Amino acid sequence: MTELSHPETTSVYLKTSQKMVWPNASFFYLLTANGLFLCRNHPFFRSCTAARNWPSILATQHVFLAPNYPKMPRLMIEQIVGFFAAVAALHRAEAGVLLAWDTAAEQLHIVVPQQRATVACTDSGDQYPIGLEYETPTDLPASWTIVGDVHSHVHAGPTPSTIDNDDETYRAGLHIVVGRLNLEPPDFHAEAVVDGTRFRLKLDHVMESYQRRAANAPADWLQKVSVKVDNISNNDNNKEQAHGES
Repeated sequence: MTELSHPETTSVYLKTSQKMVWPNASFFYLLTANGLFLCRNHPFFRSCTAARNWPSILATQHVFLAPNYPKMPRLMIEQIVGFFAAVAALHRAEAGVLLAWDTAAEQLHIVVPQQRATVACTDSGDQYPIGLEYETPTDLPASWTIVGDVHSHVHAGPTPSTIDNDDETYRAGLHIVVGRLNLEPPDFHAEAVVDGTRFRLKLDHVMESYQRRAANAPADWLQKVSVKVDNISNNDNNKEQAHGES
């Protein structure tokens, strides 16, 4: 049991063991694994009830993130965008890369995992991206730590989707989305997730100024992208679009 006290108010005890000795104070708070409790030692009873308010001794605190991430060099982000654009041109599909921090060399590296993009294809041949799956490689150098990821939304905007939010909720680190690859420059969206909380970041927090995408994507990167095509009827596609626009 740990006591946190203040000369002008009551004490706050932390219950760190089921075998804690019950405090002698006439009035105190008890902070436990299942909540905050208001406790009394009265001449006629001893009580422990759920606290309706926090102790007045406490000051308020706001949620924040002060970023200090290593910035992606300009050539790095331009190479990534060039890769995304090549995959979009070949398959009209999403693609992704991981960012690894080399603690020994103190620099970022691009890691391109084996990945499978899913696209939908209508009877008329229209094709559009649905999603992307990949796993973090397990054979990285010992000094490398994955600190983030970058993925594309092809020609759609870079705002994270519901799937993105769900996938990244407990995946700490940077999450950068590149959208509108049909434009130059494309659109970027950067966020960080810490302990399940998302924080929007300014681009200059995580990358140097972008100028122009790389003209060619490395062949070994492209070979790591496979595409699954889901065929749907035009009627089904119209229904999906109508549902999405409602």
